Amino acid sequence: GNASYYSRGPPRYQKITWGSRSGRGSDAVYLDDSTATNISAVVGLTATLPCRVINRNTEDVSWVRSRDIHILTVGVFTYTSDDRFKVYHRMGSNDWNLVIKPLAFRDAGVYECQVATNPKISLPVTLNVEVQQAVISGPTEVYIQNGSTISLTCTVNTHSENVGHVKWYHNRAVLNYDSPRGGVSVEIEKTPERTTSKLLLTRAVGSDSGNYTCVPERADPAAVSVHVVTGEESAAVHTSGAIQLSQLASLRHVVNSCFLLLLWYHR
Repeated sequence: GNASYYSRGPPRYQKITWGSRSGRGSDAVYLDDSTATNISAVVGLTATLPCRVINRNTEDVSWVRSRDIHILTVGVFTYTSDDRFKVYHRMGSNDWNLVIKPLAFRDAGVYECQVATNPKISLPVTLNVEVQQAVISGPTEVYIQNGSTISLTCTVNTHSENVGHVKWYHNRAVLNYDSPRGGVSVEIEKTPERTTSKLLLTRAVGSDSGNYTCVPERADPAAVSVHVVTGEESAAVHTSGAIQLSQLASLRHVVNSCFLLLLWYHR
């Protein structure tokens, strides 16, 4: 059946104490520590923290956030005003999983699954929260010769199933791969470590200049500014760069001269 979610006011709760699995009888209540105790999840998605209680009778199962000793759930009841926290438990199951949806960066930390035995037993679960960030290879200002190919590569280093669809924007409009312009294509590659989206625009013209943004469905975007230039404009760009380098060299010469004068003065 479906999990049950309830909410009510805060309960009275005793100070946390720690139990031990050693020396228990065959029908003693214990926490199955073979479940994962180090969980990683992505901001905006769902985090599931596992807790499996064996031989539970009528003892309450609770989830407590360690950093502020805040009781989040007791049994199937939620004891926080933050409705992103729920317990997932099927009738007759040993699992009492804490579900956080949608996940926020501030949710990172240690959570304890506790059982109200005497003495109380608990199992800590560490939640690591990742923020996905897209990155476009190369400089943030790109100069492309008129008639050549614009090639932009966007990478998100995370689990491929967490990225979702990747869209490309030209200025504020989604790129239309079937537009009359033609020559627009995207290559997608997904591995367990990363998702890569490569945008290609052949026969670049002046109207292709502008801001290009890689927008994964579940990651922060990345942007680059593209300038399509003619031969004369390209030469002007290189000349401008040469002038800046020349000015920098002159400044270094002045600084070095001043430094030598100071050394001579203090001799």
